[in-house]
Order: sequence, then C-alpha cells, then structure tokens
Amino acid sequence: MQTVKKLPPWPAFWAGLMKALLFGAFYVAGVLSSTQLSQYTISSQRDRIDSLEQETALQRLQINELNHLANENSRSLQALQEIKDELTLVKSEISKLKGLHK
Repeated sequence: MQTVKKLPPWPAFWAGLMKALLFGAFYVAGVLSSTQLSQYTISSQRDRIDSLEQETALQRLQINELNHLANENSRSLQALQEIKDELTLVKSEISKLKGLHK
C-alpha cells in the first residue's frame, strides 16, 4: 500500500489563496461584464428610440406635405368642376342661340 504524502501547510494555504483570488477576479469580471452589457443595452435602446423619433418627425412632415397637396388638388378639382359647369352652360346657350338664329 502506498502512503499519501501530505503537503506542508504553507503550499496548501497559497493554493487556497490563489483559488480565492481567482474566484474573486472572475466574480468581479462577471459583475463588470454584466454592468457593461446593461449599459450597452440601455445606450443602444436610447439610440434606437432617437432614430425612431427622428423617423416619426420626418414622416409627420411628409404627411403634412401630402395633406397640403391633397387640399390643393381638391381645390383644383372644384375649380375644374366649376369651369366644366360654366362650359356646359355656355354650350347650351350657344345651342339655343343657334336654334333661334335659324
């Protein structure tokens, strides 16, 4: 049967201390990574919100311009309808005059 050699207490102490330091270092790295990831997520969400707000403002301007053009087109159509009605009236009066002139 083989005998197991026991390590002197100082190397075991240093090994335990190294394990504790490594554990602490990885824990701190994890916390810092989590914090950094959280801040990056918040920052990217703010950027996305800003981008969407700018896009919304641009779309509102485009909608306002389209409404303005639609109103102008509506007024133009009304003016054309009035001109058509007047031309129809002039045609009927000309027809009457031709009928009286014969």
